[in-house]
Amino acid sequence: MTHSVKERITIGWCDGGTVEGRFMSGVTNVIIESPKENINIVNTIRVTGNQIARQRQSLWDFWADSSDSEWLLWVDSDIVVTPSVLKKLWEVADKKTKPVVTGVYFVSNQTEQSLMEPVPAIYMETGDMYRTKLIHPLPEDKVIPVDVAGFGLMLMHRSIIEPVRAIAGEFSVFGENQQAKDKFVSEDVSFCRKLKQAGIQLYAHTGATVQHMKTFSFDNNYYKVYWNGIETDFIRKPGRGGSESNTSEG
Repeated sequence: MTHSVKERITIGWCDGGTVEGRFMSGVTNVIIESPKENINIVNTIRVTGNQIARQRQSLWDFWADSSDSEWLLWVDSDIVVTPSVLKKLWEVADKKTKPVVTGVYFVSNQTEQSLMEPVPAIYMETGDMYRTKLIHPLPEDKVIPVDVAGFGLMLMHRSIIEPVRAIAGEFSVFGENQQAKDKFVSEDVSFCRKLKQAGIQLYAHTGATVQHMKTFSFDNNYYKVYWNGIETDFIRKPGRGGSESNTSEG
């Protein structure tokens, strides 16, 4: 889509009180470089705390009710965003046909170890509210419809606010759901499901990949090297992998 230079973007994130330099450097670079691409970033919203669902809700409400920017770019505080990635999302996003577009970052369903199995944080529904299906292998540089995505890098248009709020009613749009043991629905999954119930399709740009800072950075290079190693038997697959994930990972 060709955007008007008058369209404004707010960058929003939640953190626990401090952020790593790589995160802040990424945000700063995006703000400085974006005018060269006629991308108009007008302000930032930061919410600190230690309850992510409430933090996200506070950020969402402030953007919805106290900001006049048309677009909100969510960036988690362990993600390294770049100007080129924002450009890719911006070129795809459209307030009518693609009002919510996510980039891709990588997570692992395993506990931390020296060689963790990376998978993209984009999913399809399985019919079981506590299980989602990974989109893996990751298509190369495609824009694809998805049911669920983590909130690490997501661009959304103001037009979705009222439809999503109508679905949520008096409840939080990020309301978590937990049953016994591992039956848990996280805040980002909850939001994506409300989005779908409101008739709004979520899209993922698989070429808009970013670093996810964990013990070491999960990025597209690590993802490719790991799975190529698995295919050639250079790497022995540790533990249980698979194409399904519980809905607590974001």
